[in-house]
Amino acid sequence: MSAGREDGVLVDHTTMAREKRARLIRGTRNRIFSVLALLVLWQVASMAMDSSVLPSPIQVLAQLGENLTEPNTYYQLYITIMRVILGMALGVTSGIIAGVIMGLSRLGEELLDVWVLALFTIPAIVYGMLCLLWFGLNDWAAIIAVGAGVMPAIAINMWQGTKAIDRDLIHMARSFRFSRRSVITRVVLPQLIPYILAALRYGLGISWKIVTVVELLGLSSGVGYTLNFWFGNFSMVQVMAWTLLFTVTLLIIEYGILKPIEAHLTRWRPVAQTQKGA
Repeated sequence: MSAGREDGVLVDHTTMAREKRARLIRGTRNRIFSVLALLVLWQVASMAMDSSVLPSPIQVLAQLGENLTEPNTYYQLYITIMRVILGMALGVTSGIIAGVIMGLSRLGEELLDVWVLALFTIPAIVYGMLCLLWFGLNDWAAIIAVGAGVMPAIAINMWQGTKAIDRDLIHMARSFRFSRRSVITRVVLPQLIPYILAALRYGLGISWKIVTVVELLGLSSGVGYTLNFWFGNFSMVQVMAWTLLFTVTLLIIEYGILKPIEAHLTRWRPVAQTQKGA
């Protein structure tokens, strides 16, 4: 009986591995097809317009390749990425703390929900303008603007995620005399991992937009500044080349960092679903 069960488990895991590999291949194929379709539509549209209005994908890719041979490209991208990382660290940390407090405590919710919702309604460009006026034309303006813009979005996500956690597990932990800190770190946070990852994705998109706006408005370095420079020189091919670089960088972060982290932290999910279906 034991050997049979072991064989069953082995077969089950082998089947799951095959299904996972098949899903990966199918998803990769669909994404490649989607990108190729977009490039074809882009090429067709560019043929009907002047290159100063809509350059072809070949022109943009050629310009991007040329830009990648210049050290200044990597410097400007590095500056923007560092501002995003520091701003995200500020916004995500404060947002997670505020969201968890609001989700676990009625008093915390009553004290913070109005402020979080009010901050969420403020446009990103306003954060950029205010921080430039308050902190001057420096990195801190971009970092704090990103943190302020990301924080309410993260807090709302974590607030709703905390409300959705299994309260029975919390009551069980308290019955075993877990401290408040242990309840949060060992019971609450593990259930919040999917919400934290979703918040990180959402916050990353917001932070790139905010930092670009701040760089465009008042800073003298970064991707936003470079986009504004080429916009002022009426170089559409450079604007689109830098936009493409911007987009590719985000995709690398998504599929090279966030996706593997998510797959590792939620690797129990397929097993749980298979057992449930069985």
